[in-house]
Amino acid sequence: MSKQLMRPDLPDEHGFLPLQNKILEIMVDVDKICRENNIDYFIMGGTALGAKRHGGFIPWDDDLDIFMTPDNYERFRKTFNKFGDKVKYYLQEWGSSNGMVSTAKIRMNNTTYIEPDIKTWDIHHGIYIDIFILHTCPDNLLQQLWQCAWAKYVIMRGLCNRGYTKRKGIVGIVLKVMRLFSKRFLLNFGLKQVYRYRQENTNFYCNFLGKAIFKKGIYKKEWFSHSEDIAFETVTLKASCNLEAFLTERFGDYMQIPSPERIKWEQHAELWDINKDFKEYSQNVNDFKDEKYLI
Repeated sequence: MSKQLMRPDLPDEHGFLPLQNKILEIMVDVDKICRENNIDYFIMGGTALGAKRHGGFIPWDDDLDIFMTPDNYERFRKTFNKFGDKVKYYLQEWGSSNGMVSTAKIRMNNTTYIEPDIKTWDIHHGIYIDIFILHTCPDNLLQQLWQCAWAKYVIMRGLCNRGYTKRKGIVGIVLKVMRLFSKRFLLNFGLKQVYRYRQENTNFYCNFLGKAIFKKGIYKKEWFSHSEDIAFETVTLKASCNLEAFLTERFGDYMQIPSPERIKWEQHAELWDINKDFKEYSQNVNDFKDEKYLI
């Protein structure tokens, strides 16, 4: 039985407390690996916002996100592949190409987390945490635009592969055109453009491979010069050393509660189960042959 990691007596108006507890169990194990092997990470996005505004999960949030720099992620990958608990966990790398990734997930075996766009894919569908790569961003505006454009191309390539239909207008047209090309068309080149400034001495990091649009995805390196512990539910995780600045840049007035429509839009899972393996819900899972198309 899983340890109770959520704070006692929290209301469960959104019905996510068991799922959040299981996600946090994954994060506690990832945190342990990182602390024991001097690997730095930072909670990010809604996870960081939740820590600041709610003392843990945003009540309606059904995922958990962290940042790692390329160096830290590659050390984490190597450590996990060598020493990680493969009986309990599975490392799923999206957009994997010559050691580069768009994102990664640590999924828990013998659980279920099914998302609409990929529910028929032959992949691992366990409950997970997301690892986003915090890339070095150039100081030059034109180079920033170039890096961002290719990052968004990679994202669009992934949306196209998953048959994403929520977007209309120009984005919808672009997705239709992209379906004419192979599922990994220009992936390697695109990721190289995102990673290309890795060794440069700049003032910024970026997360162009996330939801943020350009300037909202550029952050001062000094905010991530080191991590600082922050309370999250009943445990301690790592966050930016200037969390308020990061959250303000990313969200603006981050203390404002979003609309019910936005809350629903942000949620990911169509079906989740903390006790049953995803193979009990899907007849399409065999050898994870579709993972090479996850971008």
